[in-house]
Order: sequence, then C-alpha cells, then structure tokens
Amino acid sequence: MVSTEATWLLVGCGYTATRLARRLLADGARVIATRRTDDAAAMTGEELGPQADVRVADLLLPQTLDGLIPDGATVVHSAPPAPVLEPGAAEEHLIAAAAAARARRLVYVSSTGVYGRGSGGEIDEDAPLAPTGPIGARRLEAERALIAAARRAGLEVVSLRAAAIYGPHRGSHVSIASGSHRVPEGAGLVSRIHVDDLGSAILTAALAPRLPHTVFNVADDEPTMARDYADAVAALLGVPAPPTVAPDRSSPAARELLGGDRRISNRRLVDDLGVALAYPTWREGLRQALAEEERHGRAPTA
Repeated sequence: MVSTEATWLLVGCGYTATRLARRLLADGARVIATRRTDDAAAMTGEELGPQADVRVADLLLPQTLDGLIPDGATVVHSAPPAPVLEPGAAEEHLIAAAAAARARRLVYVSSTGVYGRGSGGEIDEDAPLAPTGPIGARRLEAERALIAAARRAGLEVVSLRAAAIYGPHRGSHVSIASGSHRVPEGAGLVSRIHVDDLGSAILTAALAPRLPHTVFNVADDEPTMARDYADAVAALLGVPAPPTVAPDRSSPAARELLGGDRRISNRRLVDDLGVALAYPTWREGLRQALAEEERHGRAPTA
C-alpha cells in the first residue's frame, strides 16, 4: 500500500509506467505522468482516467520541466533514451529539475542489454558492461549519465536493469500468436520479467528506507532458450511453432535481445531488496497475461 500523501512523477508513461500508474492511483497516490507529445498525453490520460495528471514534457527541452516536479516527489524514469548529439543532456536536465524540487528518490528503469554476451553463464550486477548493439549502448550511456548527475546533485538514485518485459498485450506471445514471430538461428538464453513484477520492483526500490545497492537486475527465476520458449508458447496457444531464420532476417532489436545468451541473476533483487515475484517464471506470468487479454476480449489469435 502506497501512502495517499505520496506524489509520483512518471517520466515517459509507456507500457510499464501506465500499469504502475494504475496501481498508484488505486492506492490514492497523486500521479503526474509525462509524454513527449500532446497526442500521446491525451491518449494516456484517457487510458488512466480523470485522477491522473498527464503532461507534455521532453527531457531535451529543459523549459518543459519547469514546475513539473512537486516538492519531495518520487521520480520514476522509464522513457527509452533517444540518440542525441549531446550524450547525457537529457539526464542532466532531469536531475537538475529533480534536485531543484528536492525529489525524494529517482528510480531509473534500465535494461539488461547493458551487459555483454553471456554465453549461457550467470550475469549478476558486477558482470562486465559491454552492450552488443546500439539499444543496449544507449541504455548504458543514459544510466551512467543519470547516476553521475544524481551523485553530483546529492540526489538518491537507483537503476533497475530489466530483462525482457512482457505482460498482457506485450511480448513474444503476441507475435507468436499472430504468426509473425521469427527465432534467429543461434539465439540463446533470454531472461524475462512480467510487467507487474517490474512494477513491484520499482515500488520497492522507491519506498525502501535504505538502498543497499545502486543497481539491481530485475528478472524472473527461469531464463529460457529462445527456441524452447517459442515452441512452448506456440503449443500453449495452439498455433504453429515459429520458424528459425538466418540472423539477418530478424530485426536488429531481436538480434540484440536474443543473441545476448544471458542467464540474468535476480539474487540481489530478491535477497537484498526483498522483492517477492508474483510470477517467478514466464509460465505463471503468461497465464496471467492471457487471462487478462481474455477478460478484455482481445486474446491473441493466429
């Protein structure tokens, strides 16, 4: 339960932050969410309902941050970093605004894509940082800039390196159901996290009286080979298993994700931060996702 006196700023209210916002609003918290355009803000406001305060803000335009952050608010930053000519500028702008508002804490949603190829081995928070593609490289650049700027400003910050995020209407099961999914040849282990377990990790990191670490991996207990996962999900959905294709026939994002072959460790998340996963493997999480899709009459079909 979140204090009804709490104020939260959700920077970049996409899939994960929208579901988190609903939890916070249900608990009576004040939520300010940002999107980069008027159209996106209007759509998000309609989805969240009248209790949400959705505003337009762009981290590359510091004037849009003026007066945005209430005094003492908790800031959750989950917007994907965009390629910019001035690396770190967006993060500097956000930290300056948060420090001016005496924000309580900043939680950044990063990615396990910041790590190098795992070759099937366990990856904990001390593993080498060597992104295999541009998406992971931008995440690492943003994470480093944010942490450095926060430390200079005296602002408490924590980074959550999320594995592949899935949930209702989002994740590989959607493309498997539609018949559009492809498994690149040689794809290795993939670690995943249900969007609501990621939300729980964000809440726990935001509200913990003391943070034992600055960085936490956020993943479930069961990394799975990409081919095995695709076959099992297809069987569950009653659709043909997706084909294996040459790596150059899959998207760059898919190659970067599926080629990492990383067994992400969540030991620090569970043991040190105390997060209890509602969906310890993708099996429980996928059942929940499909049930929610069914309730809304939009279950994925072939």
